Amino acid sequence: MKKPLIALLGGALLLAAVTGAQAEQVTLRLTHAFPSRDGVFLKAIAERFMQQNPDIKIELEGNATDCPALLQQLLRDGVTGNLPDIASGVCYTDMPMLADRGIINPLDKIIAGDASWKEVGIEPGALGTTTVKGHVVAIPQSVSASIAYYNMTAVRKIRPDLKNLDLSWTDVLSIAKDLKAASPEIMPVFFEYYADSYNWSFNSLLMSHGTDVFTEDGKIGFNSKAGRDALGLLQQFGQAGMVDMTAEQARQAFASGKIGIYFASNSRLKTLTANAGPLLDIQTGVFPQSSNTGTLASGGGGMAITAKDTKKIEAAWKFLKFASSAESQTRIVKATGFTPVNTIAVKEPAYLGDYYKANPNALAAIRELPRIKIQNLYPGDNAPRITTAIRDHLQAVITLKQTPEEAMLKMLSDVEKLLPKS
Repeated sequence: MKKPLIALLGGALLLAAVTGAQAEQVTLRLTHAFPSRDGVFLKAIAERFMQQNPDIKIELEGNATDCPALLQQLLRDGVTGNLPDIASGVCYTDMPMLADRGIINPLDKIIAGDASWKEVGIEPGALGTTTVKGHVVAIPQSVSASIAYYNMTAVRKIRPDLKNLDLSWTDVLSIAKDLKAASPEIMPVFFEYYADSYNWSFNSLLMSHGTDVFTEDGKIGFNSKAGRDALGLLQQFGQAGMVDMTAEQARQAFASGKIGIYFASNSRLKTLTANAGPLLDIQTGVFPQSSNTGTLASGGGGMAITAKDTKKIEAAWKFLKFASSAESQTRIVKATGFTPVNTIAVKEPAYLGDYYKANPNALAAIRELPRIKIQNLYPGDNAPRITTAIRDHLQAVITLKQTPEEAMLKMLSDVEKLLPKS
């Protein structure tokens, strides 16, 4: 009788040990930017993931207002040893610096060793947005691009037959001029520029003219005809009646019908249309292209692993795959209007296949995909200060305090002082 009792006790202890191991929960801290936007879909994705993976707990931390704030937070956390385990919404332009400093982990070996990765559905070409020096350092979550939002309730009063919204800048300015005359209570046009990370919309403006703010090797590219033409457009926006205000104020004004044409990221589509309500007819169009070789700056970001502990890295990778799945991508697109990077989500009716049929406003960004590329990096550690210097001169042009010619000279002088010393 003793042997069976011992065997029974041994089995019970073994079962308890196994159960305890299974019950041991891994907690992952996930920090992210844009809390009012990304926090909505990340909360839903994390909750769904934890339902399916009760051994992993996701704690969301949304303390960074935008990409530069998230970058600075991660750089500080790297110094103090307080890094989170996952960083979400890391802008593509910030990944090289974070990778060079060892803050975000290379994922090549993990991807190569995971036979189920191909089943997730991420477009292979999309990994180019998160590849630094030949190494994949994050998984792309989304792509965004500048598009045009048209308040057709206002526009139809002066263009009753307008249907094709593939407009040129000349067309846009003509509509703005007529809007100003016919409906003086409406701001004819608003170009969102102030809150952009690394002057994102200004990069798109130059890239649509066939050049870049900075070249691939870190040289100034804006001191060109395309740069002068871009500044000239900003001046014309100001002359057309654009009032300089915060992006949040502009979104509220547009949603209340007080702006005619609004240029901003397609990631604002859901918010703008939802806030506008059914009485305001909002339609979208592609960002005007001024050159046959014109491109557009890609916005959006990816999810990276910052954990250094092996168990946490394994759990984080499991979450990254789930957050990249067709189900999660569907949540992100429906919550924001971002352009998805998961091919299964786009093709399957159960996910987004029928969504685009029911939401034609989302197609403007899809049609821009062939033009999208990652904007070139601002060189050196002064990149945030360069961003501010350029932004301040853009503001001076829009508010008609400087001519494009004056702004170009001052902007060139200020930026040159901030470039790395050779």
